Amino acid sequence: MEPIFFKPSYKNVIWGGNNISKIFKRNIIGNDIGESWELSAHPNGLSIIKNPEYNGENLNDLFNDKNQKVKIFGKHCESMERFPILTKFIDASQNLSIQVHPDNEYAKKYENDSGKTEVWYIMDCKENAKIVYGFKDGITKDNLQNAVDNIEENVNYLPVHKGDFISIPSGTVHAIMDGIVLCEVQQSSDVTYRVYDWNRVDKNGKPRELHKEKALEVIDLSNEEKVSNYEDVNQNTNMYKSDVFNIDMININGENNEQSNEESFYAYIVIEGKGNLKAGNFFKEIEKGDTFLIPANLGKYTFLGNMKLMKIWV
Repeated sequence: MEPIFFKPSYKNVIWGGNNISKIFKRNIIGNDIGESWELSAHPNGLSIIKNPEYNGENLNDLFNDKNQKVKIFGKHCESMERFPILTKFIDASQNLSIQVHPDNEYAKKYENDSGKTEVWYIMDCKENAKIVYGFKDGITKDNLQNAVDNIEENVNYLPVHKGDFISIPSGTVHAIMDGIVLCEVQQSSDVTYRVYDWNRVDKNGKPRELHKEKALEVIDLSNEEKVSNYEDVNQNTNMYKSDVFNIDMININGENNEQSNEESFYAYIVIEGKGNLKAGNFFKEIEKGDTFLIPANLGKYTFLGNMKLMKIWV
């Protein structure tokens, strides 16, 4: 068994740019690439496995292979109907819409999908970059309709910096503002309710669809700001822990010996630097932007080099 690598799925969007191509040295056609889905079993952007032995199989096929499921994805995933996470890079060359995502119960009932809790890691951003995060104090269920109708003046605008971790629980109104490139780890869902789109029109001159009625049903006003910075942290640190997924940041300086876990796969994203990954006879160069999966039954593996890695498991 070897580490598993994937081909990303790119998304052309109205607010996208070309930073994913520049930062990760990829040959992507188009100046409107807003998202690169790196590890996804969602039907709206399936990850194709690069390893030759899988013959172009996608991640969803592999997850549903009963003979391989526990060996690769671990005991925690045995009863899961779908691969639990989706990772992506986002290039916000313009503001994204102010939006909200439902929780699991609502999404399953009305969208036949999972809810969406997500975590952002700011990989790069312009000076004075900001995000939208939640409503200002004083907004309650009684005046929420008015707040949504006049949302620009009723939301919080938070400054962000390279290295910031931001937790976005389902039900939190949020938006990535222009000039930010980030890594997102989320539940495997593609349900988004747009609340406001900055009076923008698409290529046909029409406003994009809004979903205010559904947004009003799922907005959670109890969520609090959860921002922490990792840029200057040198030790390995748990940055996020929940019943949905967990995230560690790992610093590699030289050689790091690791061991797989029979309870769960490990997904890794190279956030900074470059080096090598070794597992038995497997040896591969890895660099910033690479995403790969360590099977639950892999055994021992080693990182060599100078890198910052994001490690995700369930």
